[in-house]
Amino acid sequence: MLPIAIDRKSPLSLTAQIRSVIHERIWDGTLHPGVRLPSSRDLAADLGVSRSVVVQAYEQLIAEGYLRATQGSGTRVATHLPHLGRVAVEQPAGIADARFDLRVDATSTEFFPAREWLKAYQGVVRSIGGPGPWRRPLGVPELRSELAAYLGRSRGVQATAAEVVVTANFDHTFGVLCHILRELGVDHIAVENPGAPWQVRIAQRAGLWVTGVPVDDEGVDVEALARTEARAVLVTPVAQVPTGAVLSPSRREALLRWAVDVDGWVMEHDRDGDLWFGASSGPLALQRCGTERVIYAGSTRGLLGPSLQLGWSVAPEVVTRRLGRAQLGAPDPLTQLAFTHFVSSGLLDQHIRQVRSTYRARRSVLQDAVAEHLPSAQLTGVPAGTHAYVRLPAGVDDVRLATVARTRSVLVHPGRHFHFDGRPSAPGVVLGYGAVRRGLLAEAVGLLAAVMGQVTGLLAS
Repeated sequence: MLPIAIDRKSPLSLTAQIRSVIHERIWDGTLHPGVRLPSSRDLAADLGVSRSVVVQAYEQLIAEGYLRATQGSGTRVATHLPHLGRVAVEQPAGIADARFDLRVDATSTEFFPAREWLKAYQGVVRSIGGPGPWRRPLGVPELRSELAAYLGRSRGVQATAAEVVVTANFDHTFGVLCHILRELGVDHIAVENPGAPWQVRIAQRAGLWVTGVPVDDEGVDVEALARTEARAVLVTPVAQVPTGAVLSPSRREALLRWAVDVDGWVMEHDRDGDLWFGASSGPLALQRCGTERVIYAGSTRGLLGPSLQLGWSVAPEVVTRRLGRAQLGAPDPLTQLAFTHFVSSGLLDQHIRQVRSTYRARRSVLQDAVAEHLPSAQLTGVPAGTHAYVRLPAGVDDVRLATVARTRSVLVHPGRHFHFDGRPSAPGVVLGYGAVRRGLLAEAVGLLAAVMGQVTGLLAS
């Protein structure tokens, strides 16, 4: 069975409706790579349409590269599509061996300060007496206190230790917060569009109605947000994914006014606030201007890689109290105390300076490579974080570009991946530089340019 709602009054043809639904389910991860679809005869019978209608829909998707048909094996979702959504436990064939992983969330263990971390951990173990530290629902007190001081100094967050909660990665924290929003009477949340599609699914699994709000060069469109019925919104004020935009001062003020007007909440994901490498110091956290309406969250992922799985949230007492009853997935107490030492000793500040320097150099190389190999494209976004958005010339099929690039060992996310309706205003690709060394970025962009010429017939450079 493949449930598809057919609307015989729709201006779209039956074939177009079937093709659209299957395409959407491939992109949102519902239909996994390699999954077998019903035969055209069976699906036609299930939907009450002629077999030729289904055959035409399948043929269109096969021609576009989304499905493949093999004699004896039926029609299946293609396995060569670019990765959609969050990383699975088992990656589709080809991803693990890709030479250039330019996906937006790709990171490398090279940034993990193994020697310094081991020193901090050993120091904690030696200092422990008796039964050792106890696991606390909101995190060990030492780390909560240290994080309050660090976030105030580095990001301008206004918080006491009592308002800081130790968590795991952001996606897990977001899921917990979505359930808390429902307890607080919120049933509708807005998210940035384009934005991270996996976060839409997290909110939906928590039972929230999700609406996408447009993003432009000034960040989320607050006027469009006000036209929705949402009473909560998830925003990334610095280096928004995928556009790289920064929420402008006027939009910040408008967003906080909106939260007061609707008696709502702003969930601030401070994804790359520590990774600003522009001329100035960069914008501070939104939370400092709206402590009663903003739930602030961050993690170590961009700084230390994906292994540690340690994060934090700063929220008003009504939220913090509920977080204390939730399964937050925070690391064990010894790890929390080791990170406490890592912060208090200045090792984190030193590490951040090194990471910023590395990413600044990589972004500079990436910018030069795009200018050289993709002169008809435009690199956008602020000098921060681990990714850049590249707008491509009109008419380029960014999905096809990403699909073919994978066969050349280059992994990229097409712009369409981040748009909920699958149809961005202009084609583009997101180029992450968190997992590709500086010396290889120009080669990766050169290969991408060659692929663009191959799939479009246009000269890339």
